[in-house]
Amino acid sequence: MNRREPPLAQAVNISKRFQKNTDFAERAAIALGAMSAPAVVHALDGVNLEIRRGEVVGLVGESGCGKSTLGRIIAGMLPATEGTVLRDGEDISTLKGRRRRALRLRTQIIFQDPMSSLNPRRRVGDIIGEAPRFHGLVDKAGQTKLVAELLETVGLQPEMAQRFPHQFSGGQRQRIGIARALAVNPDFLVCDESIAALDVSIQAQIINLFMELRQRLGLTLLFISHDLSVVQHISDRVVIMYLGRVVESAPVDRIFDHPNHPYTRALLDEIPRIDRRNRRFSTIRGEIPSPVNPPKGCHFHPRCPHAFDRCRVERPALRNVHDGHESACHLNDLPPQQQPPRRENTDETL
Repeated sequence: MNRREPPLAQAVNISKRFQKNTDFAERAAIALGAMSAPAVVHALDGVNLEIRRGEVVGLVGESGCGKSTLGRIIAGMLPATEGTVLRDGEDISTLKGRRRRALRLRTQIIFQDPMSSLNPRRRVGDIIGEAPRFHGLVDKAGQTKLVAELLETVGLQPEMAQRFPHQFSGGQRQRIGIARALAVNPDFLVCDESIAALDVSIQAQIINLFMELRQRLGLTLLFISHDLSVVQHISDRVVIMYLGRVVESAPVDRIFDHPNHPYTRALLDEIPRIDRRNRRFSTIRGEIPSPVNPPKGCHFHPRCPHAFDRCRVERPALRNVHDGHESACHLNDLPPQQQPPRRENTDETL
């Protein structure tokens, strides 16, 4: 991995807000005070993320933290409200024509539910071969050969190309989704909770497939998940999100052995493990705040056991606390004698 070349993909100060579209009558009613304006959902708030060529970045957070929204923006499926997405150092919003199409093809996304992402009325061969045929990567004769090769690549038999999606199991359908993504020769895959809907044994098979494809094809992966144990197995670097912000980022071993942010430590403390079978587990106290009205200052302060006055009014900056380890927490600015105990991720039992 060459640190001197620009990141393969980069999100620069990305914010995303969602608001219901209003028609003329609704806008008139709002202007007259007869109804209130639609609520604004703050899905992302000034997110910065770099993904280097050849690495696997695990993006982790609770449901509703904005990780899937960020993945779709990086993949070019959603526009950002504010900020810039760079691909190989180029702003994708300024690209046009062949260059824009080429970059879009090189970034593919694999979704959580393979059944809903596959057209139930089309045969698998047509689902996989449609994009390369449309974009002129293969002709009609080459499409059949390409589909057969891709099915074998993902562990399926070529003759399965004549079947429909409902004739496959969940794991097989996800393999079809992977084959469809690979059909246009991408170098970057955004895996959006791509194993969450599968049984545990099938999850392991799909993870091993991703790791094999990464080595064989030189792929870069943004692996979005809420399962830290899976992320630990597959990732080179882990990024933790909370309510639309990145709160911590570090190499995988560093973040699991020396977590810095209170939210990260709370997540790691609740991973079930055999050697913690006598430990009493408890969830993170409180509920995740609404993205419609996020708290001021640090978004995590209403649930943080170490929050103090500064946390409630000032947003903490994401800054380096160790080589390659970044954290957004005001506790890092306190004198050592005032900081809470930072227990490493060791095993404690009752």
